[in-house]
Amino acid sequence: MSVFPHTQLLFEASLTVVISGPHIQILDSRTGDLITTTADRQGADKEPLLKSGPVRLAAIDKSATHLVTSGDDKQLKLWQIDGLKLLNERELPKRPTALAFTRDGQTILAADKFGDIFSYELNPAPQTVEQKKALASHDNPSGGKLILGHASFLTAFLLTSDEKFIVTADRDEHIRVSWYPQGYTIEIYCLGHEKFVSAIHIPEFAPTELVSGGGDPMLKIWDWMTGKVKREIPILHAVEPFIKVKPARRTSRRFEDDGEDGGEDSTKKSRKAKARAKRARGEDKEGSAPADEPEAAEAAEAGDPVLALRRIDSLKSDMDDTRYLIFSAVGATALFWCSYSEDAAPDIHAFDFNKPVTDFTITSDGLIWVWIDGHWSETDASGSTSSMVRVLRLSADKLVEVPADSSPLLSSLNSKCLLPATPAELKALELYLPLSALPKNNDSEHDPMDREPLENAADQISKKELGRLKSKKAVAKVQSTRPAGEEEPSEERRSKRAKSEHDEDAGEGLTDVVMEGVS
Repeated sequence: MSVFPHTQLLFEASLTVVISGPHIQILDSRTGDLITTTADRQGADKEPLLKSGPVRLAAIDKSATHLVTSGDDKQLKLWQIDGLKLLNERELPKRPTALAFTRDGQTILAADKFGDIFSYELNPAPQTVEQKKALASHDNPSGGKLILGHASFLTAFLLTSDEKFIVTADRDEHIRVSWYPQGYTIEIYCLGHEKFVSAIHIPEFAPTELVSGGGDPMLKIWDWMTGKVKREIPILHAVEPFIKVKPARRTSRRFEDDGEDGGEDSTKKSRKAKARAKRARGEDKEGSAPADEPEAAEAAEAGDPVLALRRIDSLKSDMDDTRYLIFSAVGATALFWCSYSEDAAPDIHAFDFNKPVTDFTITSDGLIWVWIDGHWSETDASGSTSSMVRVLRLSADKLVEVPADSSPLLSSLNSKCLLPATPAELKALELYLPLSALPKNNDSEHDPMDREPLENAADQISKKELGRLKSKKAVAKVQSTRPAGEEEPSEERRSKRAKSEHDEDAGEGLTDVVMEGVS
């Protein structure tokens, strides 16, 4: 029988929050006993959980009093951990990419795929009828406070320890340091990445330094107050041999437009989304998708290996105060570590689990809890399911595994906390989504200047977009055949053309984020 892999573990001294598919479980951290779970809910309490699909994001406050989650339905749900009582839920403007509580636990921060970060009060004030009507068709339906905006979807953010600054990273290689909560005031940019940035970290033992990584073949260590790179750590040579999962040749639905623009196309998307939700809940016969939907087909042939860092963390040895960086990569079967020193190229070490590492966290006692995709098999055949969670500790400059029977909590995570799942539900988890969603589509299949013939794309793009692609191709042809010495269009003409194209895009609802006070 298939079971859900754990997609997120949140550890506190007295309890542990376990996210598995659409369900939440609360365990006693000392005994491993199950305290409460959403998996045993029935009827009217169960339907909303399944309708939301898998829990994509979750965060817990410092006091372990509240939990915030979000799924594919763009609902920000606030839970009281004691009894897993749903306190409130609010609609987000766009699908979120990261969630966090502020230090006092009174504010929730949500980053989204349109590059914005909104803040929400823990307990929102009741809205009047007039306020509800005013927000009914608004692009900020729950009245969140806009903190800042990027022109590309945000992949990660963090608050500095004093919460005076917020550091944000996006898909377009940018890292920005802004004031908090006055996010419109930009302190500095940390520029130098050539590919997407998917993980950022400020070590507790080096609060003036920022470690970043993503699709580039190295980690970068910055002085984040000046925006200067202090040193780089090459990692690709050590990580690439362990990347066993390759991206499918298609863009995930989770990062497509949400269909807010209306019209026939969005209606079709809505119908398809409902059908996909049914499949994720296992309501289709035999768990299969309708044959007439393209999404129902098997995944396309996998592409080349992609480096996409999942998480970066740090650890200091209790023995000799040696400092280490710990990091993981999407689709890689190993956890990686290196010394955090002034050396330009420290050795990169790997602990291979032979199954893809989906995420990890370091607890206050220095243990490294790693969750695994235990179902994965390199041959794609149904193989044996391994442990979903394993634990490492640092010993004499090496990571060694903690015995499986050494912790009641670890035993529970690998036994009684495993919940049954259908093949459709497992597929809906999209554990390796960043491999296809984060890299930019630079191949000819996605390059409008190289696509031949353009007419074949008519089913995927609108007539207006098709016309624009044809125009771009014609311009490229003219430019390539322009005689040597012939002058290019004047700067004024190019400016007018750019403005015209910008206005046309704006008419389609695809506008850049513009922040007041930011040049």
